[in-house]
Amino acid sequence: MNWPGGSWENAAALAATIGVAYVLVLWISVVAWTYRDIRDRTRDVAFQIVAILLVLVFNVLGWFIYMILRPSETLAEAYARSLEEEALLQELEDQGICPSCKRYVSGDFVICPYCRTQLKEPCANCGRPLNFNWVACPYCTTKKTGVAASTAKEGGRVSQGKEAVESAERQRAASSRTSLES
Repeated sequence: MNWPGGSWENAAALAATIGVAYVLVLWISVVAWTYRDIRDRTRDVAFQIVAILLVLVFNVLGWFIYMILRPSETLAEAYARSLEEEALLQELEDQGICPSCKRYVSGDFVICPYCRTQLKEPCANCGRPLNFNWVACPYCTTKKTGVAASTAKEGGRVSQGKEAVESAERQRAASSRTSLES
């Protein structure tokens, strides 16, 4: 059988040329894709070179091997994950932990609701919770007075446990009783 415009050898040569061109374009495309992908996944130059050579030498089989061995997340995904973890840790740190019972407490608590450990002291003017080492209230600019303020100026931290809170309550009760008796 004669083909129009040539013999079957010419048609086979054309089909082989198209097939080789297709495989060559596929090979180059896989190598280019691997190069871009590995660049997004690692900064290790040696690993980048090995991955590209693997695909260059073994073509599609090398690409399958690369897909198995490549890092699971891109550098951008790893960075976003680390930012998210850092934000969660910061949120936990901002929430605070009671030094006595080690439970989570809100940052604006004056005492721990579980063990009654005094965490902060209220401002004498506005009543907002103040850290023990502050010299003045950052909300109303009132200077702290009393033992806690002098201790804070010395750089110490007043840390009162349950006993200290109960002792302060007993002192207040005793002073109110003496004022009532007078």
